[in-house]
Amino acid sequence: MEAKELDRRKFLKLGSTGAAVLISFPFLNACKDSSAENNNDISADFEPDLDIDLTAKEVEIPILKGNPTRVWKFEGKLNKGDSAALQEDQNNYLGPILLIRKGQKVRIRFKNQLPEESIVHWHGMHVPEKFDGHPKDVINNGETYVYEFEIMNRAGTYWFHPHPHGRTGPQVYNGLAGMLLVTDEEEEKLDLPKGEFDVPVIIQDRKFDENNQLVYLDRGRMDQMMGFLGNRIFINGKPDKELPLKSGCTYRLRFLNASNSRFYKLGWEDGSPLTVIGIDGSLLERPRSMPYIMLGVAKRADIWLDLKNIPVGTRLTLKSLPFSAGIMNMGMMGGMASDLPLGSEYPVLNINVDEQGSNTNTLPDNLAVFNKINPSEAINKENPRTFRFFMQRMEWTINGRTWKQPGLLKKKL
Repeated sequence: MEAKELDRRKFLKLGSTGAAVLISFPFLNACKDSSAENNNDISADFEPDLDIDLTAKEVEIPILKGNPTRVWKFEGKLNKGDSAALQEDQNNYLGPILLIRKGQKVRIRFKNQLPEESIVHWHGMHVPEKFDGHPKDVINNGETYVYEFEIMNRAGTYWFHPHPHGRTGPQVYNGLAGMLLVTDEEEEKLDLPKGEFDVPVIIQDRKFDENNQLVYLDRGRMDQMMGFLGNRIFINGKPDKELPLKSGCTYRLRFLNASNSRFYKLGWEDGSPLTVIGIDGSLLERPRSMPYIMLGVAKRADIWLDLKNIPVGTRLTLKSLPFSAGIMNMGMMGGMASDLPLGSEYPVLNINVDEQGSNTNTLPDNLAVFNKINPSEAINKENPRTFRFFMQRMEWTINGRTWKQPGLLKKKL
C-alpha cells in the first residue's frame, strides 16, 4: 500500500494523542475582543442566489417525557432561493440544514435574540475574515450581523455554530448547531444517494436534571479542565438513537460529532467494516473500508451504507468501541464521572430496516480528484515553523502566548 494511503488510513482509524489534545475541548473557550457595535450593512453590489434569515432564540420544546426543555435554537427563514436549500425540523433543538452549491452567492442575516452576545462560525468553510464568525465580531441581543460570501468549498459536509469567547461551549450545548452541505459538479457526476437517502447523523451527548433541563459543567472547574461529558447520546437532536431506513437501498450517512468534549470510536456491533467516502471538507479519492473510525469533536465523516440485501426487520447497531482515553488520564479524572466514561463501549445509533424500498445508486470506484501539493517544493521545507499548543492558567496558548498578545504569529520561532 502507498504511504499516502497509509497516512490517510491512520488518520481515520487512530487519530493521535497530540491531535486529540487539541480537538477534545474546542468549545470550552474561544478568543475574546467583544464589541457591541459590529452591525454591518447589506452590500448594494452583492446579488445573492440564496438569502436567509438565521435567528438564534430561546424556546421550549418537548425532548423527554414530562416538562419541556429550555433550549437555544437556530431558526431559518428563506427570503430568496431554492426552497430545498433550507431544511428545518421544529421537533428538535438543532438548527436547519443548509444545502448550497459551489459558486453560489449567499447572504445570511444572523439575528441575535439570545440574552447574551453571540456570532456564527461557518465550520470548515473558506470565507473572508469578516464573515468567519470571529469572537471579536459578536453582536448583542436585538442586533443583526450580515454575512455575504461566495461558496468556494468543494462538495462536502460542513456545519455552523456560535463562536463567542468563553460562551461557545454552553451555546452549542444549549442547541445552537446546524449542518451546511455543499455540492458541486464533480460530486453530481457520481450519482451518490440524494434526498431521503442522504441522511445527516449528528451525534451529541447530553445530561438532564430531574425537571428535564440541560445540565452543563456541573462539576465546575474539573469539567472546564477535563471536558464535560453527558450521560446519554442524542442523534439528530433526539434521545431515542433510532434511525429508520429501507431495505433494498443504499445510503450516504453524514456523521457529525457535535459533542462538546466527547469523541467516538465508531464501528458496527457485528464487526462489519465501515465504508468511508468522505471526511471533513471533501470526498475521498476512493472509498475506504475501515474496521472503525475515530470521530473527534467537530469532525465529520461520510459513510456509504448498502442495505440492498438486508431484509426488512433487521436492526443494525453502531457502537462507540472501547479505547484508551489516555490524555491527562482523562478517563479517570474527567470521564469516569459520567455514566458513559470516555473510552467505554456503548451504543450510539440503532438503524431499523423497517420497510422495503429501492434506489439505483452504486458505490463509485473513484470519488474526488485532488491537485496535490508536493511538500518538497515548500519554500521553508528545511526550516518548518513549529507551533506548540499548551494550556496555561486555564487559557490555551500557542508557543507560550495567548491570541491577544501582539506578534503571536510574527514572532520569530
